[in-house]
Amino acid sequence: MDFLTLLQIDRGIHDVVTQPATLALTVDGEARTYTPDVLVSWHSAMPRPFPQLQVMFEVKPLAVLRDKRASLAPKYRAAKRHLAHQGIGFRVVTERTIRSPRLSNAELLAPVMLQPQDRETMNRVRALVRHQGQERLGDIRLRLEADGAIRGAIMDAAYDLIGLGRLLCDLDTPITDDTVVRWWADVAVEEILEGT
Repeated sequence: MDFLTLLQIDRGIHDVVTQPATLALTVDGEARTYTPDVLVSWHSAMPRPFPQLQVMFEVKPLAVLRDKRASLAPKYRAAKRHLAHQGIGFRVVTERTIRSPRLSNAELLAPVMLQPQDRETMNRVRALVRHQGQERLGDIRLRLEADGAIRGAIMDAAYDLIGLGRLLCDLDTPITDDTVVRWWADVAVEEILEGT
């Protein structure tokens, strides 16, 4: 599911549960049950896109929402009210918001994040970016290739570091050689955090 892939690159997320619960609702005076698609929980100290720490999501094609609006809208309003009493947000998402440059980036990064990476190459990328402050991905690749590193290993290390939130860049624009990345923390702050 594209939505789950998109969530993999949100570093603020604590937990994702698919079909987490069946809700008992009253919709237009009738008892009904409804199982939302995904429950996302964010870390309290991390930036998040919604005011709530938890949000239930329903993923529906836009065409289905349009065709079945009369039957779906009351159910979704009832779910939103029900969840609000528990402090949980509710959102309906469609391909219009999911299929974006951010999804393309998630599709690039997610498979790399599931594979073990060469630690030496990751450390070389890290050292280069920390030393420079910020750097274009293409320049990182060229410098490390000049030092004998393998192109695929360099890019996989960089993509893994981006996916882990250690290299920061704009994930809402396509990742290319021109993408500028910077290290996630000031060196002094990182040393303090690593020492704890």
